[in-house]
Amino acid sequence: MRKIFPILLFITVGLQAQHPQNIVREEIMIPMRDGIQLGAIVYRPDQSGKFPAIVYRTPYGVDDYDSYAEFPLKAAKQGYVVFLVDVRGRYRSEGEFVAYKNEKNDGYDLIEWVGTSTFCNGKVGTYGGSYPGIVQWLAMSQMPPHLAAAAPEMTPISSHHFFYYGGAFSMPWLDWFMPYIFADKRKKANDTSDTWDDAKAEEEWVNSDRRKWYSYRPLIDLPILKKYAPEYYDWLKHPDQTAWWGFVNVEDDFKKFKTPVLLLSGWYDAGYGPEGASRAYRKMHEEAASETAKKNSRLVLGPWNHTSLNTRKTHFGEMEFYESAGLDYDIELLNWFDEQLKGIPNQSKLPPVSIFVMGENKWMAENEWPLSRTVSTDFYLHSTGKTTIDKADGKLSAQTPGQEQSDSYVFDPSNPLWDISFEKSYPYDQRDNESRKDVLVYTSSPLVDDLKVVGEVVAELFVSSSAKDTDFAITLTDVYPDGKSINLSGMDAGYLRMRYRNGFEKQELMKPEEVYKIKIGQLYTANLFKKGHRIRIQITSSKAPHYDPNPNTGTEIATEKNLMPAVNTIHHSNKYPSKIVLPVIPRE
Repeated sequence: MRKIFPILLFITVGLQAQHPQNIVREEIMIPMRDGIQLGAIVYRPDQSGKFPAIVYRTPYGVDDYDSYAEFPLKAAKQGYVVFLVDVRGRYRSEGEFVAYKNEKNDGYDLIEWVGTSTFCNGKVGTYGGSYPGIVQWLAMSQMPPHLAAAAPEMTPISSHHFFYYGGAFSMPWLDWFMPYIFADKRKKANDTSDTWDDAKAEEEWVNSDRRKWYSYRPLIDLPILKKYAPEYYDWLKHPDQTAWWGFVNVEDDFKKFKTPVLLLSGWYDAGYGPEGASRAYRKMHEEAASETAKKNSRLVLGPWNHTSLNTRKTHFGEMEFYESAGLDYDIELLNWFDEQLKGIPNQSKLPPVSIFVMGENKWMAENEWPLSRTVSTDFYLHSTGKTTIDKADGKLSAQTPGQEQSDSYVFDPSNPLWDISFEKSYPYDQRDNESRKDVLVYTSSPLVDDLKVVGEVVAELFVSSSAKDTDFAITLTDVYPDGKSINLSGMDAGYLRMRYRNGFEKQELMKPEEVYKIKIGQLYTANLFKKGHRIRIQITSSKAPHYDPNPNTGTEIATEKNLMPAVNTIHHSNKYPSKIVLPVIPRE
């Protein structure tokens, strides 16, 4: 039975139902094509007539979201019907939850049901970040006729920039299933073996000895997800990018998209965030099927991590980005929806592309992404071959290398580099990481002028290994005059598993000691390196617990139990001119 709770904030005798501050809250069930019903909370104006609708779909519980989120009430007071919906198998909704598997069909059915519902005028928008973001892309891929605008934030568009990244398996699924998914699954199964309370489940997981599960081998035998996350093991069985991943891929669908999108991510978002937003924006402008989609899409990239935003949120990790860094996302989103769903011109003040430049701590208003005016600037790697023991030996400069010694290090997958910011990515001093013997650092001389870098950072490296397969990873940092070295992206960005060096569709093992030219990208940033600062690139072979450390055996990784050290080498000489390529904005 549906419950109706009027919320009367301003009462005027005889006119209260027409006051724009009066909104109605309803709890309803929405049918899918197979008879399964999804539970929803609805906010709408307490007025007669029809309104545009906005849909939010989540696996994290609409009751929890409804307990703190202001956007649904703001939107209802601004003349929208807002639907907060639990995805299939979660909390209020019927059916079985299988992560991402049913979101294309359910997304289409939900949007079409909402578009023809009593109080909707036929125009539907969607919003949300992370899982509530990717479900929007999946729904869009099915072309629901009533969908008129979407705002997927901090989310990928492809399986192999998400489940796998650079070819390596993403390990934080443990930090998703255990604290956020399993409590409700146990409750639905009437399983009393552990808590049904989400907050307690999160507390128990965070305080547990998680490292033993991150390092558990073989991956395919991990016991703690067997009961309630069988899909996890299916993902492990499909490391290549094939048609099997069609349930979550939308990269090939952009040519049919007619709906504008508002995209948002941060430099310290999970690696798939800025990658997904950048790729999506570019594909919208190059491939979208309507001029409306091309013209009205927006991109916002700020200094944030994978989190909710507000105007006061300007401090992340060890860095303060000051007043301009905050964002009132609710206002920006509503203004954009007013344009797309209500047809009100000039409501949104956002330019096509908004880029926050760290160091300068200011926004740039742009009309494109990536920026065509950037100059790809090469910084070559140099050393005398002693960078593992002398961290000052590695140099970066515009000069091409001559006859130089290569740099080698031992990568032991049982002792990977551990990112202390893995739970909530943030900028921090990298000197402890850089002191490791399996981390090479190459540093420029102090800059004589400011240098602004905006876009994707790429490393073109010549590498070899004693193993048939291994990993290479990069991190770009800003080195301050006092020596602190601050990462300019999330630590999970910039990663490559060598068996996928020629693409994610097919595995190709290495020949031990043979030199290969590789390209590592997917690291996005915007930073003003100030005069007197130095540019630094880290190179290593692991980023735990973001990715499973490569066992270096060349065997099937999911079933491999043994870990083998490898000697990995970075070559830099006139024959093998390894370099990083920075997108530099020329000085005016």
